[in-house]
Amino acid sequence: MKNFKTSALIILVVITAIALLDNARTADSAAKLEANQNRLEKKVASLEEEIEKRSRVEAELKNESDTLAVNLANLEEEVAASQFSVRYQDFLDAIDVVETYKAAGDFKEVIDLMALKELSGFSTSDKELNCPCSFSFKNSNLDWSPGVVLNLSEFSIEKGRILLTYFTVEDLENNYQFVLTRSEGFYDMTEKWRIEDIRLLVKEGSPL
Repeated sequence: MKNFKTSALIILVVITAIALLDNARTADSAAKLEANQNRLEKKVASLEEEIEKRSRVEAELKNESDTLAVNLANLEEEVAASQFSVRYQDFLDAIDVVETYKAAGDFKEVIDLMALKELSGFSTSDKELNCPCSFSFKNSNLDWSPGVVLNLSEFSIEKGRILLTYFTVEDLENNYQFVLTRSEGFYDMTEKWRIEDIRLLVKEGSPL
């Protein structure tokens, strides 16, 4: 009986020792897993930070690339404009276009004075082209009325275009600046000086 108790005690001690060792191994494994998880979390955070940095760098490079593209386009326009030369005859032809516009008493007469590539459209009150009438340019709209343009006041050149500024009748708040370029017309496809745009310039002394 004494031997049985001794054997049982030994077995109990062995089982307890095995359990303690198993608990120790489990605790060690848990600690290792936690350490590995911490390392992985740090790696993930580091990768996320690196991705964010690269995204910022890519965005900055894209902005620089876009800016360079715009600057290059502007430079090309400036170079093209510097190579453009206007002869005295070009001025005379451009002025003749505006004088024709001035003298026109019918809307149909002025339609073909417009540069087709820059004219978005025009409107009339009916199919017979009766007025009220208006032009739609790419950047502006203008109601057309006969007999409102007076004398030439200024002229200049802007990126291959001829700019002619004319006084208008007293009833209008703005003078007209005709922007002329070489282009095909609405009816006549011959490339020659035509009106690309008509800018409205506030008259001196007019209330804003």
